[in-house]
Amino acid sequence: MQGYSRRALLASAGALSTGALAGCLGGDGGGSGSERECSGEQRSVEVPPAGDPESGVTLAVYEDFACPGCGEFSLNVLPGIKTDYVEPGRVAYEHHDLPIPVDEEWSWRVANASLAVFEDAGAGAYYAFVEEVFQYQGEYSEGTVAGLAAELGADEEAVRAAMEEEPFCERLNESRAEATERGVEVTPTVFVNDQQLEAPGDEELREAIDAELA
Repeated sequence: MQGYSRRALLASAGALSTGALAGCLGGDGGGSGSERECSGEQRSVEVPPAGDPESGVTLAVYEDFACPGCGEFSLNVLPGIKTDYVEPGRVAYEHHDLPIPVDEEWSWRVANASLAVFEDAGAGAYYAFVEEVFQYQGEYSEGTVAGLAAELGADEEAVRAAMEEEPFCERLNESRAEATERGVEVTPTVFVNDQQLEAPGDEELREAIDAELA
């Protein structure tokens, strides 16, 4: 996997307000490839939206934890959207896993870790983890990922076990199949209700949200 550090991602922040980000293309020119072969005991969880699910506007974000465009989005675009729209309850926000995979190891391991965080520490810790873990992109390790989970209140050993055993493999395959059904070919892809945006920058995303809220 190519290295994309937090410093490199944040260095590009000024360019993200108007233009689209560079996304990651799935499969051979589109789609999300073949299913992951799952083994061992499998578990499933259903993560509730952040924000207000009754707001009438839902942001559904499809990401791969190894995709640099997703890192740019989560570190540079999403925090402002959360502050202005999600936290005040103006919109609902959902994270959806789409391991293309950009990286055969970490696209899956970090996604399994995130769901272990939810299972152990709840939705607040989960959404914080999903955003913040991208700062380690290109430098992922069991220690950094599980350490962040522990800082957010999750059991570190449970998260390490999830990265090793992939107990949410089948659930992630289902998430990938859902993305394919919705026509997702690039990560990050954001749906603002039914409007599909591929790797949107801050301005494009805000315009789409404001149009739905009007």
